[in-house]
Amino acid sequence: MEKKEMLRQQLVDVYGVPLFYTIAEAWSQVEGFEARTDDLLITTYPKSGTTWVSEILDLIYNNGDVEKCKRDAIFNRVPIMELIVRESINGISS
Repeated sequence: MEKKEMLRQQLVDVYGVPLFYTIAEAWSQVEGFEARTDDLLITTYPKSGTTWVSEILDLIYNNGDVEKCKRDAIFNRVPIMELIVRESINGISS
C-alpha cells in the first residue's frame, strides 16, 4: 500500500464511529483485548495532549531517567491500541 493510499483510506462505520478501514477490519481484536494487571490504558480525545501524557507516563515508569525515555519513538514505547497498520507495530500485538 502506497503512503498516499494509506492517508486517504475509506472510512467505515463501527458502532456509529467512522474509522479507517484497517482499524475497522481488525476491530474484533480491539474488542477482544484483555488488559494485564500491569497495563495502563490512556484514554484521551484526539488532539488533547495524548503524546504529552504518554511521554510523562513513560518518564514516571522509568523513574525519571530521560536517557531511557529516548530509547525509541513514543508510538513504539507506548503503542496506540486502535492504530492498526499492516506490517507495523500496534497496541494489540505488542
